[in-house]
Amino acid sequence: MKSICISHKEDVDGIVSAALLQKGLKVKNLFLVDYPNLLNSLDYVISICSKDKKFTRVFICDVGLNMKNQLLFLEKLKVLISNNIEVIYIDHHYLEPELENQITEIGIKLVHNIGECTSVQIYYLLKNRISKVFSFFAAAGALTDYMEDRPRAQVLVNKFDRTFLMLEACYLSYIISASQKDIDFLKLISKEISKGKMPHELKNSCNLVRQFSGKVANAISLIEKQSTHLNNISYFEHDLDLSSSMIVNFVLGLSGKKVGIAFKMKSTINSYILSIRGSKDCQIHLGKLVNNLSMDFGGSGGGHDKACGAVIPTEGFHKFLQRLDESIR
Repeated sequence: MKSICISHKEDVDGIVSAALLQKGLKVKNLFLVDYPNLLNSLDYVISICSKDKKFTRVFICDVGLNMKNQLLFLEKLKVLISNNIEVIYIDHHYLEPELENQITEIGIKLVHNIGECTSVQIYYLLKNRISKVFSFFAAAGALTDYMEDRPRAQVLVNKFDRTFLMLEACYLSYIISASQKDIDFLKLISKEISKGKMPHELKNSCNLVRQFSGKVANAISLIEKQSTHLNNISYFEHDLDLSSSMIVNFVLGLSGKKVGIAFKMKSTINSYILSIRGSKDCQIHLGKLVNNLSMDFGGSGGGHDKACGAVIPTEGFHKFLQRLDESIR
């Protein structure tokens, strides 16, 4: 039996999810994706599986859907299932109940819990197949996804010295963020974790973390000076060599608003790529709101209650921001 894993490339949760599957189920074929290239990667996987009949399973981990891509996502998975490929979708992003039903009705095995990050869910699925040491990496996934207070994650986090766990989790997060343009190295990171290697032991990790930390520190004053503030949101456009998902936390924290947004222009699609974060004072599910609102402007988006993303065409961008600001409570 040969298996393929498609997992999120941008954070600890996705990289660790892939590592746990490599360790527990001997999955050797790994595709690391971001949200925009999920469908293209699925097309490639379909092509591979049609040529090599030894492939019998495809795992899809930690990649949320939105109203713009979910129907195409289902159609592509139907192709895999029609070719006798077992599809297991493991995730923690919000899914509409109707979509959940459609996923299971076509024969996809859905493991879905918005209350626990993906790596924690996978660890509990595989805990009889792997050493308890790997609970450390699942705990790191929960910590960096801001889900360490959830019931199962809390059990794992409390097993370890919190300071050491935080150090290694942040270390791994910075290594991943610094290596987004190097897919081969990201795959190597996941493979090394599957062998139980700690983040500080990874190749060139110290230099990567030091360089990345310097970039982050230099960005802080720029964010404070150049962010734009509305009633409930603050937003910051950047061309820094940093991910928007990293910058947005500073936009939120420095502004004191309920929602922070960091965004970059992607000229190839004439759209802005947004990372959106909500504070504890934000009383609305941002993932649901952004999923619905982005469609009104020809874009796409979605995610968690306090953390999500969007792709918004340039012509409707400022109206999107205004509507988002008005919708926050």
